[in-house]
Amino acid sequence: MNSQPDPNSGTVESTNQFTPSHRSLMTILGGCLFSILLLLFLFQNILDLPLIKQNGSTQQDDTHKVPPANVVSTRTQPEAPTFFLDRMVVATNRSDSKKNLRQINRAVIDYYKDRYRYPPHAMFKESVHPNHGWQTAILPFLGEAELYSKINLKMRWTHPVNYNLFQQQVPVYLNPLITEKVTPDGLALSHYVGNRLLLRDDFPRTYESISDGPQYTILAVERGNDFQAWGDPTSLEDPQKIIGPDKVSSFADGNQALMCDGSVRLISKDIDPAILKALSTPSSADSTGDF
Repeated sequence: MNSQPDPNSGTVESTNQFTPSHRSLMTILGGCLFSILLLLFLFQNILDLPLIKQNGSTQQDDTHKVPPANVVSTRTQPEAPTFFLDRMVVATNRSDSKKNLRQINRAVIDYYKDRYRYPPHAMFKESVHPNHGWQTAILPFLGEAELYSKINLKMRWTHPVNYNLFQQQVPVYLNPLITEKVTPDGLALSHYVGNRLLLRDDFPRTYESISDGPQYTILAVERGNDFQAWGDPTSLEDPQKIIGPDKVSSFADGNQALMCDGSVRLISKDIDPAILKALSTPSSADSTGDF
C-alpha cells in the first residue's frame, strides 16, 4: 500500500490498486481453458460429443447408437377409385411403377453379367453385421454410379460417413402412387422389396438354380406398407407375408411383382395361398396352376 499527499487538501490519500501483468492473465485464461477441456473429456459420453482426431476431423462411433426408425407403417389399404380422372391417375401410377420394376430387372441382369449371380441379400465387410443391402449393390446399374462411388462399403450404411447419402431419394425405388417417401429420421424409402427366399448370401442364386422356372418365381415386389429405407440390408421379405386379403397392398387390387424372367405380373390380394407360396419359392417344385 502506498500513501501519497493530496495536492488540494494536503491530506494523505491511501491507494490499494493492483494491475495484473500480461503473464498473469495468460496463466488464468490457460487454467480456465484446461478446466473446460477436462470437463468435456470427463463428460463426453453424457453430452454425446464427437471425439477430435489428431488430424482435426471428427469421428463418431455408432456402435451404441439407437437404430433409426427405418420403417414407415402409416399407409392403409387403398380403395378402388370411382371417378374417371382418379382411375386415370391410378392407371398412370401403376404403369410408372411397372417401369420401375423393369428398370430394377435390367440392373439385376447387368449385375448378373458382371458377377455371374443374383445380388446377395446383403454385403458384409469384415463384420458379422450386414453393411449394405441388395438395392445398394445394383446402384451402378441403375444410373446411380456417382451415388454408389461415394458410399463407404467398409462402413455400415448408418455410419455417419454414409448416413447423409442414404437420405437421397432414388426415383426408381419410389412408387409414384405412394406419398410416404422418407423415414422420420430423413432416410429415403424404397417401395419395393426383394424376395427373401431368392436373394440369399449363403446360397448364391443363378438362373440354373431356379428349378421352379424364372417365369414362376418372384424376384422383387411392391410393398403396400411397412416401407424401409432403400439402404437397409434387411429390405427383403417373403412375398407371402406382404400379399393377401389381410395385408395392405400397393394398389387396391393387389401388388405388382417382378418375376425372374423379367416380366411384371399383378399378384391379386385374393390369390390362392398355395399359388403364392409356389411363386415365392425358387426351387420347391410347387405348382402354380393356371397362374
